[in-house]
Amino acid sequence: MYLSACQADQRRPGNCPEIRAPPAIELHQRAIECNPKMKRAARLLPKYLAQSDLARLFNTMRSPRDRALFALIYHYGLRVDEATLLTLGDIDLKNYRIRLHRLKNGLGGEKPLWRHTAKMLRAYLRVRRDAGSYLFTGREGPLKKRQIQNLFRYYVKQAGLNNCSVHALRHSIAVHLLDAGRGIEYVADHLGHKNIQNTRIYAQISNPLREQTFRELERHPKIIRL
Repeated sequence: MYLSACQADQRRPGNCPEIRAPPAIELHQRAIECNPKMKRAARLLPKYLAQSDLARLFNTMRSPRDRALFALIYHYGLRVDEATLLTLGDIDLKNYRIRLHRLKNGLGGEKPLWRHTAKMLRAYLRVRRDAGSYLFTGREGPLKKRQIQNLFRYYVKQAGLNNCSVHALRHSIAVHLLDAGRGIEYVADHLGHKNIQNTRIYAQISNPLREQTFRELERHPKIIRL
């Protein structure tokens, strides 16, 4: 709102002293600046990609393999090592199922396969190099963790995005699921978290369900308006 007002006035933001951010925002910003613990907590929030940035990223990918690879990592919140464990036998395109192998004592198992991800997988499998049973392969056999990380960095640069790691895709799906109104329990299950406390940090970034519930309670006849 502050920036928009400046743009509407065709002046730089710095030349709009009469327009101020809302007091609550100013107080929150000052509190963060003055409180080392709050500054540290703000820095520790997971780095994720907005939906528009994610679209830009995938628009730079022409390789069917890379589109399918990073779509799976994003849609299922996979760690890179978990993506390298996938085999041809883990994918059931006929019944739209996928079997995930979670690391760090996570909860894996069989999950529904997103239909648009299945479409990407079909396109990739038509040109896949036959180099054994692992799903994602290259010229020298199964893709390795370092290769996937380097590929991602290349596409991030091509898309003109701020530097981030592949793990940002895992953070992104968590935030986007919350944006879509899913509860924290669903997000925890989707990421394979055994302990829901590991998932709650994403609620600091996006929690539309909490906002919606608050607005519904605000109008509820059982809550007395004073």
